[in-house]
Formats: sequence, structure tokens, C-alpha cells
Amino acid sequence: MSFVADDPNRDEPTAELDPNLWKLYLQAKTNADGWQREADRLKSQLLSSLGDAHAGTLDGVKVAYYRPSARYAEARIIKDHPDLVQHFMRRRSQEYFDLDAFLAQHREIADQYRVRSFRTVQVEE
Repeated sequence: MSFVADDPNRDEPTAELDPNLWKLYLQAKTNADGWQREADRLKSQLLSSLGDAHAGTLDGVKVAYYRPSARYAEARIIKDHPDLVQHFMRRRSQEYFDLDAFLAQHREIADQYRVRSFRTVQVEE
């Protein structure tokens, strides 16, 4: 395996992983991604079968629901109907957390809340 030479984080702390565990993880992730795509494909077919109905049945027993909720797809309304939406746009004053100011005074506390993400690295074999 060869890694990208210009890794900007090449000096960060590392830990050696169990190669068998890594292989199993990659296989499971690949399988999960594949099954998710298949589930999405089948769900699309089921939704198509429901049409305007709010529930689906098997032998008369409800097994799935697809009811309208109280929420609306606002971003899609804005995108699809900008000419109408422009008349309903309002300004809002909002309180927000000033993270930069907090970091300037309380970095040691903020550092305890650093978000970490687990990602895989593209390697050439």
C-alpha cells in the first residue's frame, strides 16, 4: 500500500489497527452500502405502489405508513416558486452562540467538545 505523500496531517498521532478488523470493517461497510441502495430502490417501488394512499397493507393488515405530516419541504417550495416566495420572505433577528469569542476566552473547555469524524483514507494497492 502507498499513501498520499502530501498529507497535511502526516505528523498527527497514529495507532496501528488490527488488519483483520480493518478488512472486516471495509467488507461490512461495502455490504451495508449495497444493501442501503437496494433498500432505497425497493422503498421507491413501494412508494410508487402506494400512490396517494396513506398506508400499505398485506392481506388487509397495515404494514407501512406514508402519511402527510405537519412539516413542509420549504427549500423545495423556495426553489420551485421563487416568484411567489419573494412576497413571503421576512427578516428575523436571532440569538446565536459566538463560538469564536468563546474559544478566545475558554479554549480548554471548548477543546473537550471537539468533534471527530471517522473516515477512511484512499490507498493505492
